[in-house]
Amino acid sequence: MKYRLPETYVLNKFMHYAIEPEFKKHNGQYNAACPICKEGKSLGKKKRLWYYPHSNTFHCFNCNQTWSALNWIKKASGMTYEDIQVELSTNDLSVDVFKKENILTTLKRKDIPDLPYDSINIFDQVQQQYYQKSRDFQKALEYVTGRRLHTAINRSPNLFISLTDSIHANRLCIPFYDRNKKVVFYQTRALDRSEPRYLGKAGYEKTVFGIDRVNVDIPYIFLFEGPIDSMFVKNGVGVAGISLTKTQSVQLAEFPFHQRIWVLDNPQHDETAKDKIKELLGRGEKVFNWGIGKGYKDFNEWAMFEDLDEIPFKGIIDNLYH
Repeated sequence: MKYRLPETYVLNKFMHYAIEPEFKKHNGQYNAACPICKEGKSLGKKKRLWYYPHSNTFHCFNCNQTWSALNWIKKASGMTYEDIQVELSTNDLSVDVFKKENILTTLKRKDIPDLPYDSINIFDQVQQQYYQKSRDFQKALEYVTGRRLHTAINRSPNLFISLTDSIHANRLCIPFYDRNKKVVFYQTRALDRSEPRYLGKAGYEKTVFGIDRVNVDIPYIFLFEGPIDSMFVKNGVGVAGISLTKTQSVQLAEFPFHQRIWVLDNPQHDETAKDKIKELLGRGEKVFNWGIGKGYKDFNEWAMFEDLDEIPFKGIIDNLYH
């Protein structure tokens, strides 16, 4: 990666990993507590990490370290150079893309709501009636029903759309619940071909979609990259990538006796899936083998074309790379 990292991408990672990040409007710089040295004994009292957009560099005045944007992201996130390349090439952003004028002077986690502003529950029949003349709401409803997300065996209990949020307006909002049924993260998806295709909740680490619906009596957990595909398999979960965050690892550690099986998109349709499968196999993981006669791009397409609300997981465990 010989070019300068895009500033929006660096800001994504800064808001994602830095502690209590904020934008200093007077000088156009960004300040936070350092997630690498944790500010020594001053965490919660001082914030000595700075991001300088003009030079695309970071400096911490506590640990007295300077990093390029690339090296800071690698150090703070644990991502590899290859992970960053893949993420940039696929627009798989883990947090919101901000414009400078939309960043609050003091953006802290307590200021960020559970869902995008003024979210509407697409599954609520009263809301369906009320917004029947809203083109954007109807577009989201048609997307949900057309893709069978309202009847899928492992569906989310709620799906949302905001018509007014400054970042997430008119995008399908998929909430990520924890085991206590509390929304701890969300991902929004474009309802057309606009980019970025996916956006996540600002300032929060990705969690596991579907962790609240894992059945302990089924000895498998099926890891999908996208939450939508995971809705069609019992014990399917979405992790938005093949590198787990610390939070995701902690969540999955609650099921130490479950076998983990990765289910990626069909590599016949997705060139990047081939490299991901090789990487997972190199890590000793088990991966679903699409070579069982199904030419579909992914599990959602499979369910749509065959009018299925459930794809039995036996077909997955009987066809594995390992």
